[in-house]
Amino acid sequence: MMAAGSTENVPAALRENSAVPRYKGDAREEARLLRKVVAMCGRLAALTSQDVDLAGVVGVLSEGVGAEVALLDRTLEVLAWAGGSDPAGVLGKLRDNAGPSGPYTVLAAAARNRRALTVPVLTGAEESIIVAPISVGTDVAGHLLVVGGRDHDLTEDTRLLVTEHAAVVCGVVLGRDLVVAAAAGRARQELFEGLLQPRDREDGEVDRWARHLGFDPNRPYHVLAVALVRDQPVSALAAVETLLARLAHGAIVAGRPGEVVGIVPVKAAGAAGTAEARALAATCASRIAERRIGVAAVGVGNPCHTASGIARSYAEASRALAATLRNGESGGVTAFADLGIHRLLLRVPDVGDLREFAEEVLGVLIEEEESTGMDYLATLSVYFHENASPRRAAQRLHVHPNTVSYRIRRIEEITCLSFDVHRDRLMAEVAVEILVGLGRV
Repeated sequence: MMAAGSTENVPAALRENSAVPRYKGDAREEARLLRKVVAMCGRLAALTSQDVDLAGVVGVLSEGVGAEVALLDRTLEVLAWAGGSDPAGVLGKLRDNAGPSGPYTVLAAAARNRRALTVPVLTGAEESIIVAPISVGTDVAGHLLVVGGRDHDLTEDTRLLVTEHAAVVCGVVLGRDLVVAAAAGRARQELFEGLLQPRDREDGEVDRWARHLGFDPNRPYHVLAVALVRDQPVSALAAVETLLARLAHGAIVAGRPGEVVGIVPVKAAGAAGTAEARALAATCASRIAERRIGVAAVGVGNPCHTASGIARSYAEASRALAATLRNGESGGVTAFADLGIHRLLLRVPDVGDLREFAEEVLGVLIEEEESTGMDYLATLSVYFHENASPRRAAQRLHVHPNTVSYRIRRIEEITCLSFDVHRDRLMAEVAVEILVGLGRV
């Protein structure tokens, strides 16, 4: 391949290609190819004035360049394909030839330069891979992948030219769809927001809103609240919204400021349904990380069987999400059903109040631990979780039961608390749970 123009910020394995076609042969052959390219570009341009979808554009491009074509969104999901029976194979060929940096680097280079790129093919002399970004306004909404076509009579440069033109047409179609979807989306968003607002009684209007959005009162649902741990552009949350909607078939999903909320149907009721929702949340967080969208924190609310219960489940999911976010930048999944006493602690609006209470009860123990290096807080937490059994606590801590008993006596001496007294034991347990929630233990 010949490079044209600046290649700054493009991976070494890629070369930016000029959109000016170069031909070999006589003038008549050159004129024939030019007429063919003009006809193809004209056919693609005509699609913008017709009621055509993305599959129609991809089909015209595949036929024109004699290659497999796939259109990917920003999360690498295939939206349309043509020229082959396996759309995943198109993306697979890009992965096989993208080198150690992977397909994300290739796509990022194309998006950064707003130009089509040819990826050097490691195997298969009769194939080539073209990546073209699809722009909608100032955003890159997806990519066109074109695999093969070297045995076609078009030159590599003309395939690049036609692919870039098709990407522009795809951007027009996507932009048009977005305008139509925006009007419907605003109405849908208002209905969705109405479902999340708490109500003191059953409301027939809410039932109608929920049914309009696809809520089935004969199935149990859980609300999932998904946030990205670190600040990300709006497009990242949009990618999360798309991903969650695809993972949870039949879910009602919408983006909100700083989060994505999904009203997700499950197959089973009770604990089995909660486990299913928790597994879905974990899969979502894992996919978000795999696709380099960000680090996700997910909260899972308790089940709801009616439209009026959605607001309660959302409030629970929000508290569970808050618990996950308090754990720092590692993200993860928290179900409201697993919070225990933290259900109450999360209702305290000021974390400083919780920290102050914990330090009043166990502050001297914290200072002693810092000065001696003894694991007093961890021992106390395990001791309470094992129902004050030194033997079981010792097994979890991998120490002798006498060591646990000694540490508990020292803790009582240091804090002036007696764990035989209900009030003292309750205060210590609550203080430990606060410190666990704050990441201190």
